[in-house]
Amino acid sequence: MLTQHTRFTIAMAAVAVVAVVAGLTAASLCVGALSTGPGETFRILGNWIHGHGFSSVPTDKETAVLHYRVPRTCVIVIAGIGLGLAGTLIQGHTRNPLADPGLLGISAGAALAIVVGIWFLDIDSVLGQVLLAFAGAAVAATAVFAIGGTGRRGDDPVGLVLAGAAVSALFGALTTTIILRSSQALDTFRHWTSGSVAWVDTGLLLSAAIPLLIGAVIAFASAPGMNLLTMGSEAASSLGLNVPRLRVAGLIAVTVLAGAATAVAGPLAFLGLTAPHIARGLVGADYRLILPMAAACSTAILFIADIIGRVVADREIPAGVMLVFVGVPFFLIVVRRTRFRAVA
Repeated sequence: MLTQHTRFTIAMAAVAVVAVVAGLTAASLCVGALSTGPGETFRILGNWIHGHGFSSVPTDKETAVLHYRVPRTCVIVIAGIGLGLAGTLIQGHTRNPLADPGLLGISAGAALAIVVGIWFLDIDSVLGQVLLAFAGAAVAATAVFAIGGTGRRGDDPVGLVLAGAAVSALFGALTTTIILRSSQALDTFRHWTSGSVAWVDTGLLLSAAIPLLIGAVIAFASAPGMNLLTMGSEAASSLGLNVPRLRVAGLIAVTVLAGAATAVAGPLAFLGLTAPHIARGLVGADYRLILPMAAACSTAILFIADIIGRVVADREIPAGVMLVFVGVPFFLIVVRRTRFRAVA
């Protein structure tokens, strides 16, 4: 049972995170090579929403806000929510504090599938890329869990990390080989493979938003079962939980969520690792609270990485590169503190 003080603390943390995400969303719409003030930005958005003309606003600023920053902001929200939820589910199902869609090869599988589709099958449609991302994520997730997460080692943190490292290395090498042999794939994925949230087709956003919603529904519906699973598979089964069915639902949700995020933003490492740990520190061990908080924290982290990447240098640095600078130290801290202990 949560005490009144604990409830108040969690509520204040939730309000603070929501306020941070809202502020970062506004900053994302204003910051760029062509800066626009908050008033001017929201006037442009208001005119666009209500279908009014733009005669009083310079065309270049309209273009910057509506055609680049709005889709870019939507990409950050989709990728942030998807990877935050996927990372939380993976850590919960494996009881592994180091689990993450990127570290376990799921993002690498989605990336490889898209590159293979472009090179071998000449697929460049929006829907085709989304379907390929889901297929690649499913193959990678199945391989990792089959190699390192089944049987007696199902709750062993080391098994999943080692299997994920092997699958990521293999898929990453294959992806690099293909893009070096195909100029079309290299041109298309030069920024995508580094984890860029810029230059995204609107149709791709719509194609990824629906699967993201489906995956989120599955994730939130599995939260009560995830709470029981923290006691271990045998204890959860003795309390009436259908553990195999929960595992399958979790695998489907992780595949859909990570696939949607990777389709729109490319492979973003460490995002699904850091957000669940921050969420647990803010709201405790209840997955009904961890999941939405992790989604919000992941979105905030990606906003920060993207905004810093826009302004820190003369040329834009992809968000995936900035995430590595944050994620690697965090990863080492988690390794040192947990020493591969299972998470609650």
